[in-house]
Amino acid sequence: MTTPLLELRDITKAFGDLVANDRISLSVMPGRVHALVGENGAGKTTLMTMVAGTAQPDSGRIVFDGREVEITSPHRAASLGIGMVHQHFKLVPSLTVAANVFLGRELRTQRGTLDTAAMEHEVAELSRRFGLAIDPKARISSLSVGLRQRVEVLKALSHDTRLLILDEPTAVLTPQETDELFVVVRDLARKGCAVLFISHKLGEVLEIADDVTVIRDGQVIDTRPAAGLSQADIAQMMVGREVLLRIAHTPATPGDVVLSVEDLTVVDHRGVNALTDLSLQVRSGEIVGIAGVEGNGQSELAAAVAGMQPVAAGRIVLDGAEITTAPVAQRRAAGLAYIPEDRHEVGSGPNLSVAENVIPTHLTPPVARYGWVDNAAAAAFTRELIEQFDIRGAGPATPISSLSGGNMQKVIIAREFASEPRLLAVSQPTRGVDVGAMEFVHNAIVARRDAGAGVLLLSADLNEVMSLSDRLLVMHRGRIVAEFTQETMSEAAVGLAMAGTAPTEEDIARAREQHERTAAAVATSAQGAPVAQAAGVGHAAREAAAAPDRPARSRRTERGAPETWSARVARGARRALAASVQPVVAIVLALLIGMGIILALGENPMDAYDQLFFSSFRTPFGVAAFLAQFIPLVVLASAVIVSFRAGFFNIGGEGQLFLGAFTAAWAGFTFTGLPGPVLTLVVLLAGFVGGMVWGFIPGLLLALWRVDIIVTTLMMSSIAALLTAYLVTGPFKDPTAGMAASAKIAPDAHLPLFVARYGIGLDLVIALAIAVVLGLILTRSTWGLNVRQLGEMNRFAEYTGVSAKKMSVQVMSLAGGAAGLAGAIFVLGPNGGRFLQNFSPGYGFLGITVALLARLNPWAAILAAAFYANMMSGANGMQINTDVPFPLVNVLQGIIILIITAVFVIDRRTRERILAMLPFRRRGATASGPGPETAARQGDVAVAPVAASSDHHRGDV
Repeated sequence: MTTPLLELRDITKAFGDLVANDRISLSVMPGRVHALVGENGAGKTTLMTMVAGTAQPDSGRIVFDGREVEITSPHRAASLGIGMVHQHFKLVPSLTVAANVFLGRELRTQRGTLDTAAMEHEVAELSRRFGLAIDPKARISSLSVGLRQRVEVLKALSHDTRLLILDEPTAVLTPQETDELFVVVRDLARKGCAVLFISHKLGEVLEIADDVTVIRDGQVIDTRPAAGLSQADIAQMMVGREVLLRIAHTPATPGDVVLSVEDLTVVDHRGVNALTDLSLQVRSGEIVGIAGVEGNGQSELAAAVAGMQPVAAGRIVLDGAEITTAPVAQRRAAGLAYIPEDRHEVGSGPNLSVAENVIPTHLTPPVARYGWVDNAAAAAFTRELIEQFDIRGAGPATPISSLSGGNMQKVIIAREFASEPRLLAVSQPTRGVDVGAMEFVHNAIVARRDAGAGVLLLSADLNEVMSLSDRLLVMHRGRIVAEFTQETMSEAAVGLAMAGTAPTEEDIARAREQHERTAAAVATSAQGAPVAQAAGVGHAAREAAAAPDRPARSRRTERGAPETWSARVARGARRALAASVQPVVAIVLALLIGMGIILALGENPMDAYDQLFFSSFRTPFGVAAFLAQFIPLVVLASAVIVSFRAGFFNIGGEGQLFLGAFTAAWAGFTFTGLPGPVLTLVVLLAGFVGGMVWGFIPGLLLALWRVDIIVTTLMMSSIAALLTAYLVTGPFKDPTAGMAASAKIAPDAHLPLFVARYGIGLDLVIALAIAVVLGLILTRSTWGLNVRQLGEMNRFAEYTGVSAKKMSVQVMSLAGGAAGLAGAIFVLGPNGGRFLQNFSPGYGFLGITVALLARLNPWAAILAAAFYANMMSGANGMQINTDVPFPLVNVLQGIIILIITAVFVIDRRTRERILAMLPFRRRGATASGPGPETAARQGDVAVAPVAASSDHHRGDV
């Protein structure tokens, strides 16, 4: 009896109340191809990540080659001989194809240097051997989605693996490439390698697999030999109902031309023509399909039509209006909807919720009114789409990155279909989508056609594009080389045209014969594979039959009903608790380090910390000192959060603060004839304008010439300090001040004190009001939604119609204006009365630390500002009463911020593994809240601007 190479015994994996895998048992035999199929969110990929070492089961056992093993990391999996090709790419964009294939096992010369030429040669040989054409020298960042998938397959096949896991490996391959890959897979199986094959293409499953396991709702339905099964059999087990696998094509009734592309030429980032003099038309009421091998210009065509790719020559006309140079927002307003091929980098904002991903293209009543989002209406609209498109594991507040790839695709499809477009441009609509969802999507596309929309369909799935298209155009090297109708198209003819061959009858006959020979070779190889043992096959299905009444834990959220108030509070509390872990740990570690320093100084740490944190509240003077520090910090932190959440690392708050303070003082001592309350408003307005101008300049430089935002804001801060120093020691010097200062403002303009003894006055109210208003703008307004989209640091904002150039100017102007208001408040407050050159101990930079401590949460920034202000005001008491020097506070602040920022450098999986050990994380992460891979991500954009790639469209930020 042959021993299974891999046995999974009662594997269970749950994320809070969401059970991804429920006591799954499975046996995989050596030398056999074992297919794993199921709907999106059924638990297939989660199960495989535990085999591959990127996740660990909550319970159950993994037995490999007869021994129970713990696969704690991908390195451990590799040492066992387990390799996995992931559905979502695990490639380094800045490296070449060859460097990615050999990552971690680089070839070296005798001198010990990298042997780049040898690695490129090996990859070229692998490419030729497996029929997966790729340029070994090409950078991953320059490759299309399909070509990146080829690199993933080559990388896995370059290892000597005993168990190869393929997660949707043929999603972007042509029929010929798929045939060639299947020959390779069969060859591996014949040599004794076990292959786990995950796919939604049931025809391919039956062609390549020896055994088929069906998973539904986290449980194994059955495991059967592939021989004797039909696609309908598998589909019915997957979804629990009969599924129409191939859409019955109904005749189109074309109307007026909706899209006209005339002599279009597009140059890619390499300076090479991706499209050359390409022309096509799409009429209302018809589906025009585009077929072609990945990398022949299809992606550039879709992006050019959508407004996300510059056009070198030619015209694009949408519904009679030329849109060749029109921005994305104008195209969407004219009736364009676009489903991109890359759902992660373009089609979604991974750190945003499902609702925040759905509503950006639907900001009209009832979802949004007068520039403000109605959260209840947005949630209701999102729930309606979730229900209509059967998006599993999703609620309006669910981070979209916690969904499976197929369910993320459903969110994008739902959002675009809901706009009822005149032209629907669809690129790879069902990539990674299960058969039940495919049926729905295909019917929805046809329904849009029948409702009068024109559909431009680009798909690497030849069966899909042939069955849906009324007319099929084939692209090769940026040109249309063939056109077919339903009457003239065949897989062989289209396949030949995709290779650039004019399909003659003889060529078509030869292509069919070649496919039949390949299929026969695969089938013959399969017949020699060892037969699966009965033990373990269908184990879970038989167990379920024997115990039909066992309680099943919920795998889905209740999508039909609105979230209750108590559920919202509980979700918010869980999210706040998760987000507070890192800052609290940073503070505790900083205090422990500080304790060591205090002991080294010969002082009592408890006495020192008592003075540091509590002395400010023991005297009225201490409270007043605390408020004097808190007021500028809370305003500046709020300003920083606005710019950071947009992805702009604005470190110019100090300069904006100085300019705001000076312009406010200038207004206060210049317009002395105005009534007191009016002058107060004028002073505040002048401060806002001064800071706004100082923020506007870096924003404009970034928008026009992509000048580095870090460099410009730092430079502007230095200029502001020098300029104000010149002004208050030169033209606006007050000789009576005894220091570098301006003249005093009119006494009537001063902000009143409500409780003078404690320093509580109108300045505190204004500061808190600014923080609250900025928080509301960021979290509740449509403009704030645009800011958060921009902060995703991918192309999602551009895709939904947000202008990065306009937003860079607006965001930096608002952030600068808010910082200027902090300066104006100082001038109007009890400690000001004029501009003082030395009034700031570095508030602009401290505002950054407060914002990072708050994890860019505008509401948490109020608490973080209070914490920092308390330390700053308590430092004097600590120094006087314990002889601990004041600079210790700066040391503590530096340690806190270093620890916070250092965590972002640590590998994300390590962070998640540590956080997952916390009890509240295991219990609290539900489908409607942060998922297992995303809860700790909420607010993690604090250092994202620094970590972003330098070729980002907003500059090196």
